Amino acid sequence: MKQYTGTKTVKAEPMTYGEAYKRGLIRENAYVEEYSDNKGYHVVYPDNYESWSPAEVFEDAYQVSETPLDRLNIELSDLNLKRKKLRNFIYFQNDGKDFQALPLGTRAFLVAQLDTMEAYFNLAALRQSCMEGNEECRPSGLSFEQILPMLREGFSIRRSRWNGKSLMVFKQVPAHITSEKIPNMQSLPEEAKRHILAAGDHIDYVAQ
Repeated sequence: MKQYTGTKTVKAEPMTYGEAYKRGLIRENAYVEEYSDNKGYHVVYPDNYESWSPAEVFEDAYQVSETPLDRLNIELSDLNLKRKKLRNFIYFQNDGKDFQALPLGTRAFLVAQLDTMEAYFNLAALRQSCMEGNEECRPSGLSFEQILPMLREGFSIRRSRWNGKSLMVFKQVPAHITSEKIPNMQSLPEEAKRHILAAGDHIDYVAQ
């Protein structure tokens, strides 16, 4: 037999075994009165089928996902478990011998995967902290590789240790600069202006 992993989103509310019986969620011939105070959950599935589940069984299978923060908490918990397993396999399992026995390309992919997972986990954890504190989130501690996509999307970035709060890096917006504007451009040295005007009558900035 093969192993299967499933995911399902349901609605639920706390409900004792006895309350579930009164709601008709426990069959008459299956009801055991001595269990009436046992804790559990009234569960409603996507197809509107309703049932009762013991608390321990339900809580082992489901986590609260009502809000964006709830869903982020689940994602972080799952990602944290996966990154720890991968790190353990690469560096510690059987003293790393199992990892070293893999083909070179596979090992390279796994190391890159772990690095990406670590970076993603750190970003998600920062976002989690901001959401918990109801604060505006400002990404920090990013690597050069993480910054590039942000620049491409129009964000500006700066290093924390740069002197002067106004110093930043951003992607040049595509622009067509005509010859009458070039002499007045403060961003170009005079020698550059001379060469540009000698070679043509404009400057085109494209994804600079």
